[in-house]
Amino acid sequence: MSLPLNEYGILTAENKHNQVTFDFPIQSIIPGLDENLLLIETHDLNTKSQTFLLLSFEPLEIIQAISFDEEYTGLVTKSYDKSRLLFIQYSDQNNPDLTNIYTFNWTGGEPTFALQNTRIIQSGPDWIKVPHPHFANKEIYIDVKSGSQMREKPKTEKDLFQNIQYATAYLEESEYFQWFVQYFAKHGITPCRQVEYLKTEHAVLISYYENKEEGLSNSLTLLDKEGTILEQIILDKKLKGIGKDTFFVYQNKAIFVTHKKTLNIYEL
Repeated sequence: MSLPLNEYGILTAENKHNQVTFDFPIQSIIPGLDENLLLIETHDLNTKSQTFLLLSFEPLEIIQAISFDEEYTGLVTKSYDKSRLLFIQYSDQNNPDLTNIYTFNWTGGEPTFALQNTRIIQSGPDWIKVPHPHFANKEIYIDVKSGSQMREKPKTEKDLFQNIQYATAYLEESEYFQWFVQYFAKHGITPCRQVEYLKTEHAVLISYYENKEEGLSNSLTLLDKEGTILEQIILDKKLKGIGKDTFFVYQNKAIFVTHKKTLNIYEL
């Protein structure tokens, strides 16, 4: 029996391990202030365009999407919600104190707010804190919906990343790395370069690299609390080097990418 798919090819039935494959490589995955959302950024390397897709967990579906061409190349997400996105764009000199700030509605078109040659000190979905344009060592808050300066500091919102669990990375030179070498030896695996380790309330996750005949590969091992391997997943092959944060845990779900284009959501 085949499972029903929506127009984006996402499984609509409940599934322990859901996968979504996009047309272009995934550049970043960002949880939102709304705990039911993920923002997926993909890049078309040929046209240098970026596409941002808003993914809902329950039900699992894409609810918004927007693309940008070379005019807005290099946009970096600061925050987002179901109505708008807040971006910064670094200067050609990559000066962190000289960025452009934009907000866009999901319907596209011109920016609903723009500020040039400044930097964001702090931000929320509807506001930013930036250096004062005329007075040194002074900062102002701006409502990005109206573009006007705010009289007082916005009410404190929860941190965008407070519910994300990232792994601890151990390089080959680390004394702890040898523990992983000994552990994986009984499974015929010889990790190299780096291991990422995360223990959660329900599972243990280990990402490791191996030297294979076809080149460097990266795999993710999922174990239960007793140390029994639940699943071995190849993240990518023929790599030129090692990466960072090859997975994270959010809402008791392991989030990771396989073969550059496939988003995986694994219920722990």
